[in-house]
Amino acid sequence: MNKRQVLAVGLAAMVGLSALQVDGAVASAQEVNTGGSTDTLHILAESSLEGSLAKYIPGVSNSGKVTLHYEGKSLGFVDFDNANLLIKIPDEFKYIALQDEFLGAITGEISTPNGTKKITPSDLKVFSDRVVIEFPKSFFIIQGKYRADVVLDFGKILKKYPNIPIDSAPSGYQFSSTLAFASSPWDIIEDPIIGSLSGDYTTNETEAIVK
Repeated sequence: MNKRQVLAVGLAAMVGLSALQVDGAVASAQEVNTGGSTDTLHILAESSLEGSLAKYIPGVSNSGKVTLHYEGKSLGFVDFDNANLLIKIPDEFKYIALQDEFLGAITGEISTPNGTKKITPSDLKVFSDRVVIEFPKSFFIIQGKYRADVVLDFGKILKKYPNIPIDSAPSGYQFSSTLAFASSPWDIIEDPIIGSLSGDYTTNETEAIVK
């Protein structure tokens, strides 16, 4: 039995492998897994994604924002591994995300077990259907917490391009999240062994623009 297996067995014994309640998984961690260090193990995990939507009102400053709060907790260990938070954007916002200015319309801060930092454009990769936020390398043994407070200022884009459409969403706009570590996980089938580092949030609002 190698050192990672010994540590895994020890951690499992400490917590009794009691199941944690988690939000539903929405995206595969492998989608942003880049390979690398193998010194990462998640035995138990839980996460949540919450938020709010402020509609865009033409002519009103600072209107038109989505605020998201992600928090993920993991029981295990991470040995200076990178993590990426994938936020899936509703299809209704794809024309907003396609604008070059959208990168500069994303602000907020991220935190790992080792500290907190503001989000900068260099931390971001933007696609038509998702935003990927790169977390700094981190280290923890037994329990680690990861958090992201993210503001998507779509009103900033609409102010410049007022004809960009954002369709209504009768069931609300759905945002999804997954935290994925760069290393190849030590696992049996999936990482983590129990629980999930994914979550989703659906807005109460069905319209993003006041007409």
